[in-house]
Amino acid sequence: MLSRALFCFVVAVGLAVTCGSSVAASADDYFSEAQKYVAEGSVKSAIIELKNALQKDPTHVKSRLLLGSLYLRNGDTAAAVKEYGRARELGAADDLWMRGYARALVLQGSFQQLLDEVRVKPSMPGELRAQLLAMRGNAQIALRHIDEGIAEYDAALALEPGNPVARLGKAQIMLGEGREDEALAQFNEVLAENPGHVETRLARGDLRRRMHQLADAAADYQRAAEEDPVNPRARIGLALVHIAQRDIAAAKQDLEALNKIARDVPAVNYLRALVSFQEGDYDRASDELQTLLRVAPSNVQAQLLYGIVSYARNQFTIADDYLTRVYSSIPGNVQVAKILGATRLKLRQPDRAVQVLGGVVDANSGDAQLLALLGTAYIQSGNNSKGAEYIEKAVEIDPDRALLRTQLAIGKIASGDTSGAISQLESAVALDQDVLQADVLLVLSYLNKHEFDKAIAASEALEKRMVDSPIPYNLTGLAYLAQSRFDEAQAKFEQALEKDPNFLVAIMNIARKSTLQGDAEAAARAYERVLQRDPKHLGALLGMAALAKAGGDAAATEQWLLRANESNPKALQPMLILAEHYLRANEGLKAMTALSGLAPEQAEHPAALRLKGMAQLQSGDYPSAVFTFSTLTERQPELLEGWFQLARAQVAGGDPDAARDSFRRAIELDPEHKVPLVWIGLAELELRENRYDQALEQAKQIKTYFPDNVYGYDIEAAAYRGKGDIEASLAATEAGLAVERTSRRVRIFANALTAAGKADKGVKVLNDWLAEHSDDGSAWANLGMLQQQAGRAGEAIAAYEQAISKVEVNPVILNNMAWLYLERDGKRALELATRAYELAPSRAEIVDTYGWILFQQGRAPEGLAALQQAFVIAPRNAEIGLHVAEALHRLDRDSEARPVLERIVRENPNTQHAEAANALLQRLRG
Repeated sequence: MLSRALFCFVVAVGLAVTCGSSVAASADDYFSEAQKYVAEGSVKSAIIELKNALQKDPTHVKSRLLLGSLYLRNGDTAAAVKEYGRARELGAADDLWMRGYARALVLQGSFQQLLDEVRVKPSMPGELRAQLLAMRGNAQIALRHIDEGIAEYDAALALEPGNPVARLGKAQIMLGEGREDEALAQFNEVLAENPGHVETRLARGDLRRRMHQLADAAADYQRAAEEDPVNPRARIGLALVHIAQRDIAAAKQDLEALNKIARDVPAVNYLRALVSFQEGDYDRASDELQTLLRVAPSNVQAQLLYGIVSYARNQFTIADDYLTRVYSSIPGNVQVAKILGATRLKLRQPDRAVQVLGGVVDANSGDAQLLALLGTAYIQSGNNSKGAEYIEKAVEIDPDRALLRTQLAIGKIASGDTSGAISQLESAVALDQDVLQADVLLVLSYLNKHEFDKAIAASEALEKRMVDSPIPYNLTGLAYLAQSRFDEAQAKFEQALEKDPNFLVAIMNIARKSTLQGDAEAAARAYERVLQRDPKHLGALLGMAALAKAGGDAAATEQWLLRANESNPKALQPMLILAEHYLRANEGLKAMTALSGLAPEQAEHPAALRLKGMAQLQSGDYPSAVFTFSTLTERQPELLEGWFQLARAQVAGGDPDAARDSFRRAIELDPEHKVPLVWIGLAELELRENRYDQALEQAKQIKTYFPDNVYGYDIEAAAYRGKGDIEASLAATEAGLAVERTSRRVRIFANALTAAGKADKGVKVLNDWLAEHSDDGSAWANLGMLQQQAGRAGEAIAAYEQAISKVEVNPVILNNMAWLYLERDGKRALELATRAYELAPSRAEIVDTYGWILFQQGRAPEGLAALQQAFVIAPRNAEIGLHVAEALHRLDRDSEARPVLERIVRENPNTQHAEAANALLQRLRG
């Protein structure tokens, strides 16, 4: 046996031999082993071999470069920068280290360092120069040097037109400008040429996820993961898609894969927390978020989710703390405001809840959840009137959303990236009934659904539970009011006022009751009661405006609306109603002035944009209208009316192609075929552009989808008329008459027949109609015109006499009758001409008739004066000029008549008027 000492010696010698054998390996040997491991996909083993190589020979450049690329592949950008930097110091060629170095600096966020150290030299190969320029472009954009970034990208693309990094960068700029469709098209082009470009694949996945194209986003992330299995962004994207799809099992598989390649990435903790939250495991979600917040305490997504999780765990003080931090980072975010307000209600701090909820209500006045929460906060703080107002508004907008039942939607407020941006994720938090005034909402919900008996039962039960509150009595009154039980409703509203004389909601409901009863004076008295207590009460001021409008008093309507605005300058509603009032009065400029007084955030409200665009359109400012409606469609791309109004503005602005696209977009948003106007708008555009076949196709669609709408036949008739097919046009007009047999339609058909040379048929159509509708003055007038055109003076006079006995006197009809009577009954002719002149003293043809009849009846000076007045109004009207010249000639004022006649000849050559003027000139010379 060996002694212990000898054993130790042998072991030591053996170790020395082994060690000596190891030392014999060179740096190149380690490098070769590392290459083999890389080929096998064993990145960790390759890194170990490369470290051994560098321990053997710190100047081994090839090992530095390969190690830098492996660190970059693993996402360890700091280590990659270090290794590439050492390779540079050791004299590596630019094309070996600079590309990886620049990429590592970009990923690390060291953008200024990249710009300082990565210089593009003319001597470099063109492909390398293009790649470096593209990455410099990324750095410039990251530093918000947009113009410089674009210049770098353009330089890269000049060297290499298909450079994917530069094209990706330009697409990202488009995204920053909100041009999502253009960015997506750019991504598609890059991937069509470079399907393996992982960065573009990931960027397109992110964009598709934001656009809710989840299946397509998942396909991009999956392809990116296959191209680059160790890229954590691909797995993060997949996990976010699966979480959004509520596919928790798939999300867990993504997390397992992510854990193998990027265990310490903060996104992993965040994603685990999201999965746990969706599973209802709030304790585990809390643990994951605490781990994340220890290393990233200012991460907004983590703070937000931790606040939500804490709320779900009934840790309301912690929830308030973290949600308050989030709200300070993204002030005005309505989703965060709602959960923060709910938290403060849980803490029995209604005034603090009002503070945060009230700060976002003006910009989100259509959010039923927000209004319900704010109403509850006011009720809890003792302001019953204001609380009831907001809760009533909530239920009017959406009773189911306002009731909230068991959830408060948090909305799309989180994402899995590590940039700190708030993006999209659906979450929910359970709310107990003590957060919302659920019993009040329940009654209002019954009312909104017309379940009045249930509403009365619930509100009467509430009267017994809330004996000192005016709210339940007001609710019972509303239930009675909905059933038109006016006396009982009045009694309940008065009971509410006995409980709280300042409960103005009840007085407002009394006004509402009086309006429904048709008692405008009682309604006005109720509004005055409110205004005595609160002179700035918006509802009462608007109520008075509505009463004035109903009474036809436009001036009073305007004054009440102006007062409502002056008293409530932050309220959007008064100015919107005022602008609508001006637009209905065809006063677009006044509407523009009213809207110009809105605060910037109010001016961006969709309703304000709609009215502003309509005012610009009405005022003839078509470019501005196009811009405004374009903004509206960007804000609300699913709003059909926005696209329709944009199309109208584009038509008016002379851009038919763009208008056609906008009309088609509006039609796409009408899959159930409920809005014929958008289809008609496109058809009329095709007619205007003389695209008759396309107009006929639209007419066909209108008749198919809207069989009761007569405009399809009108479009068809106009298109056939444009094509010269008069018989088909008449057939379409007659078919329209069968759909809508009205006086107007009968007259349209009769006139169409006359225009087609079938005057007798037109007359017959009118006579047949008048046999059944003898009181239709408009039809009689139309018949008179047709008879007059046919030279049947007696029949025309008879029809006109019927017309003026049945409708409001029309100066044109009177004028026509005066001409017809001139040869038959001079006195009657003058009587009719005088009445026409009194009604329309600025219409040249009517003044001419009046003057000519005066002259013919021997009242020459008066007649000439009237004729000259008509000629001043219409100096190019040859017929009026002839009358003036004839009158001057008969009064022996030939020198004045001659220049008039000569101008008629000069300006109207080869016409009957010129012939008549020449004939009169001959008489003057004779």
